Amino acid sequence: MNAAQLLALSFYCTICSSLPSAAQQRQNPSAADFVLRNAYIYTVDQKRTVAEALAIRNGRIVFVGHNDNVSRFVGTETQVIDLGGRMILPGFIDSHCHPSGAYKQFYEISFNSVRTVPEYQKAIREYYASHAGAKYLKGRGWSNTLFPKTGPDKKLIDEIVNDIPVSLSSEDGHSKWVNSKALELAGITKNTPSPEGGVIELDPITGEPTGTLRESAAGLVAKLFPDYSIDELMKGYEAYQQMALAFGITMAHDADIDLESNEIAAYKMLEKENRLAMRFRGSLYVSPKDGLKQVAAITAERAKHKGPHFQILAAKIYIDGVVEGSTAYLKEPYKHVPNSRGELLWKPEDLNAMCAELDKNGVQIHVHAIGDGATGVTLDAFAHATKQNGPRDSRNLITHLQLVSPDDILRFKKLGVIAVTQPYWFMKDDYYYNIQVPYLGQERADAEYPMESFFKAGVKVTSSSDYSVTIPCDPLVAIQTGMTRSRPETVDPKEVLWPGENATLDQMIASFTINGAYANFLEKSTGSLEVGKLADLIVLDKNLFNIPVTDIGKARVVMTFFEGKEAFKEKSLKP
Repeated sequence: MNAAQLLALSFYCTICSSLPSAAQQRQNPSAADFVLRNAYIYTVDQKRTVAEALAIRNGRIVFVGHNDNVSRFVGTETQVIDLGGRMILPGFIDSHCHPSGAYKQFYEISFNSVRTVPEYQKAIREYYASHAGAKYLKGRGWSNTLFPKTGPDKKLIDEIVNDIPVSLSSEDGHSKWVNSKALELAGITKNTPSPEGGVIELDPITGEPTGTLRESAAGLVAKLFPDYSIDELMKGYEAYQQMALAFGITMAHDADIDLESNEIAAYKMLEKENRLAMRFRGSLYVSPKDGLKQVAAITAERAKHKGPHFQILAAKIYIDGVVEGSTAYLKEPYKHVPNSRGELLWKPEDLNAMCAELDKNGVQIHVHAIGDGATGVTLDAFAHATKQNGPRDSRNLITHLQLVSPDDILRFKKLGVIAVTQPYWFMKDDYYYNIQVPYLGQERADAEYPMESFFKAGVKVTSSSDYSVTIPCDPLVAIQTGMTRSRPETVDPKEVLWPGENATLDQMIASFTINGAYANFLEKSTGSLEVGKLADLIVLDKNLFNIPVTDIGKARVVMTFFEGKEAFKEKSLKP
């Protein structure tokens, strides 16, 4: 019997003491809307209490405890669900994702399910054939691992589409693959200089642009491809919701909302029409070129959106690029480009000033940092803001954290910075073998994605998918990978990425629940299953504590409740 099961024997002394007395119940006999009983309820409260039954009324939890004690919440209209020992957890929180990517996944050219160049070309050809009269084509999902450092070649698209511009985002979202028509219309030639913070990849023999544009260079073709309309974004967000709720995700943090786009308007329209079936929080993009004047716009926009399901919380800063583009900012040079440490997208003095100004205005700061150099510069900026403005409950965030110096992990704790990780990536996959080892060298590649070190240092750790970089974005797969740090299909100990950084099951669950709520200033309302909190919860087909770690990713969400309402129910689940 494991520790969690032993806790189940004591069942809720602390929570039961907060429940109404029998006399109070007789005076206020309001029945619950739902009673879930005969379950293994891992509450993720501070004591990690385990219970058997739970009652929901008016969107909130009104009881958690014994099966024997829940009957007083059953009325003639109460829906009672016997779960037959299934597991209940708080709803999952994806602390860093891009829901607008759903439109790209479901309605544009998608390479998500294919992994070869001929299959990429087939997908382009089929989409082009089915969209006669299109003035441009867009898509996403190609892998850097299939191409040389200079990226995929425009000619591969030209063979299929040469009369209209085509733009295809890499699966990490940091590079565009375009055809010759797009380069022509954008005026990009071999003499066009790479913009600050970007790279126009060139053929090493001819000197011509290959068709791969990295980071800010992708902006050179942006004018050729109109922004998504409000209707298109709404369609995408609803597709995302349907997918996310089936994975048990009840809250998502949209990590890059552009004030110049229609994204906010689409969220607000869905909220106005009561079509948001989960909770969204967002971060507004901050450009390194537009200076401190952006802060006033961010604070003004944040004040406009105080609805329960959509709010703006933070400012999003990209401090570097990605390893696969050789643009992540490192403390030491790349192995394959010995004269380069990558791209620092902000001057440190400008970053310091921006963070201090955002902090002064009470804005949470959400930073993309891949390289160890980028993380160090970001922590310096946070320390500068604290020194200038004084300490506050800022809950600033750094996400991705592919390489982090041990000393900087300790600084996370000192500065109260939240680590936003993507455990889906903690493995030796094609990126590890084809890019990370040759680009970083074996030693650095084997020291990627620390996790347990953050927990050990007392840092608040959250987990996320970075969807649509990660498809599918199933948190159960991430929980397993965060524990095994290897591909689901392997049992070879040599294939474990950085043994010793494995997280525990409790740590992984907390990172997707209560810690995610904390990162979004919602720990008093959701993230754990306690009396008075919102009834955001999921039912799993298996008890994760009773199955092998290698089976966790195979478990399924069979029900999802959001604010006390059934938001998803597996068809095979009987009433």
